[in-house]
Amino acid sequence: MIGRVLRPGDLLDHAQYAMAAPAEALRPWIERYWSVTWDLGPDERYLATTVSEPAVNLTSEWGDLDRAGTTGPGLWVTGPVTRTRFDVGLVGTGGVVGVKFRLGGTCAFSSGRPAGVRDTTVPASRWFPGIDGELKVPADLTSAAEVVDRWLLALAPELTEGYERVRRALSIMADSSTTSLRELAGRMALSERSLQRLFLDHCGVGVKRILVRARVSDAVAALDRGWEGSLGELATELGWFDQSHFTADFLRVTGCRPTEYIADADRRRGDAARRRADPDPGGERAIRGAVSPDLG
Repeated sequence: MIGRVLRPGDLLDHAQYAMAAPAEALRPWIERYWSVTWDLGPDERYLATTVSEPAVNLTSEWGDLDRAGTTGPGLWVTGPVTRTRFDVGLVGTGGVVGVKFRLGGTCAFSSGRPAGVRDTTVPASRWFPGIDGELKVPADLTSAAEVVDRWLLALAPELTEGYERVRRALSIMADSSTTSLRELAGRMALSERSLQRLFLDHCGVGVKRILVRARVSDAVAALDRGWEGSLGELATELGWFDQSHFTADFLRVTGCRPTEYIADADRRRGDAARRRADPDPGGERAIRGAVSPDLG
């Protein structure tokens, strides 16, 4: 999906997720290709929730889904998401094949401004004129990757000095010990204002937002792995001065507090354990036979 999925195990109970790497020549600008496919029951609906994601995604979509106020099949560009989280509703049968650009990577392929599509989804033709006639994306991810590789390479991407600076800044931010804008600007030998302008131009969002999100994503990953320390210890390890600020940032990015995230994860793990221990609770097979073959 577009961003780090909250409760990833729950997504895999309802849909199939796959990833593929782009051609070597495209890797400076493209992080990955990805796909999600689903085939849900007639009365079933699943809401996938991801952490707000500052990257731009190009997607080919078919079937039944609802996200960012846009529905229907076709080719779309989804801009950087800065609100608390990004929800995608899945119903019926459908699928998405996506191209996740690296932060700032769209500049090599389009003159579209990431800030202009912030928190929204637009037809891909606005960013890539002629794409509807040029790009036909197969549903199979392996085949789709080959088709998209050829299309993107034909656009002849080139590295620019500004994008190289963005890449260097992101590599510094990838280190969980990088916790302040002042520290990042110092290591980049740029003023904080210049660094802010660089990220707004290339990524459509401010550098501080990306830095905070990186540390919150580290926290989510630690909790998904089963963090055994206290939340205060996790906050300190990732650079927050106190747990209250950590909680506020976690809530702003994910839409829930760390304690709520942990409690929900524990509940889901307990539900999964009970299903494994008793795959037919309450004579569910008899209920299926008497009521509907689609129940459960």
